[in-house]
Amino acid sequence: MGCDRNCGLITGAVIGAVLAVFGGILMPVGDLLIEKTIKREVVLEEGTIAFKNWVKTGTTVYRQFWIFDVQNPEEVAKNSSKIKVKQRGPYTYR
Repeated sequence: MGCDRNCGLITGAVIGAVLAVFGGILMPVGDLLIEKTIKREVVLEEGTIAFKNWVKTGTTVYRQFWIFDVQNPEEVAKNSSKIKVKQRGPYTYR
């Protein structure tokens, strides 16, 4: 003897209601837990994951800069001539 159509509908409605209530409770509680964890771990204090990653990164980080030297500043200022620039760099820092 199995469950007829009404039994299946009632079972589905009960399971859906339970999941909806569980989701309604879990959303604000989960957000609160996640926010609390983020505030605790993102601070740069000794003992946090963020501090460990800040002190020693997994890869070497390089920063490159290019400087452009204006070759004809007087002509540009007086005659509004076309700017001639010379690229310097890249200067790379670790």
